[in-house]
Formats: sequence, C-alpha cells, structure tokens
Amino acid sequence: MVRYKARYILFNVLYPTAPSTGKDAPKAIDFLAPSDGVTPSELATLIRNTIATEYGDWGSGVAGNLSVKYFSTATSTGIVRVGRDNYRVVWGALTQIREIKGRPVVIRVVKVSGTIKKAELEAIRRARNDIDRIQAEAQGKRLPALENMLGISIEDDEEEEEN
Repeated sequence: MVRYKARYILFNVLYPTAPSTGKDAPKAIDFLAPSDGVTPSELATLIRNTIATEYGDWGSGVAGNLSVKYFSTATSTGIVRVGRDNYRVVWGALTQIREIKGRPVVIRVVKVSGTIKKAELEAIRRARNDIDRIQAEAQGKRLPALENMLGISIEDDEEEEEN
C-alpha cells in the first residue's frame, strides 16, 4: 500500500483594517489581531468553499482531503494539511479569501513543509521574531531595515553559518 504524502501549509491571517489598539501601541500589533470566534472547522469549510468557487468541481475533487490541523485564535496562525500534488490549489484558495465572519482579511502563506514539525518550528520562530520586533518598537529601538523587511534576524543566520 502506498502511503499518503502530504504538505503542510503554514499561514497567517492579517487584519488590515483592525481597530487600533491604542495611540502608543506598536503598529505591528494592529495587523496581528486575534481571530475571535473562528474555529478550525469553519476555516476548513471556508477554504473548501473558496476552492469550489475558484476551481470548480475539479478543485473540489483534488483538495477533498484537506484539513486544518492547527489554528490559534490568539495569533491568527494556522496549519493546513493537503495532498502533496495539490498544495498549490489550496495556496491559491487561501490567497483568494477576503473576509472571515464579515471581517476583511488578508491570508499570507508563510511556509509549505513536508512535515508538520517543521511547520510548527517555523511558526514558533516567527512568533518569537514578532514579539522581539514589537518589543523593540515599543521601546523605541530602530531595527535594521533588512531584518525589518524580511522578518529575520541577521545575527541568527550568521551563527548558523558558523556552526
């Protein structure tokens, strides 16, 4: 028997018109607003409906065994499991979603991985970088432009290359 080969898509839900958290709050917090009241099953249904709308019956058929393995309402981060051959269909559907429960959203695909562990590690790494960036912005420190744009720490990459 042939085993099922899957891809795990790590994504973030961004709220571009989220209400401001306060005058002194860092701007990054506004986009990373919590997804209150969104469940993984509702998200899976929304993705399936978007696939049916954008790709028709063919899309519904190839992405039939799609499942949302993880979704954090606090960080608006999720992981979707889909067949290896059809991950691009789900990726396309995620980028086409414009609202969740009446709130305008932008869904950003962060990483496509062959294992859920690597997707989880990337989610943790990005959450730590977001926390560091928000703390630095709150303290008034200026982050280097490359780190700010890419969301990575140059020091971490240099340490990895030395090892």
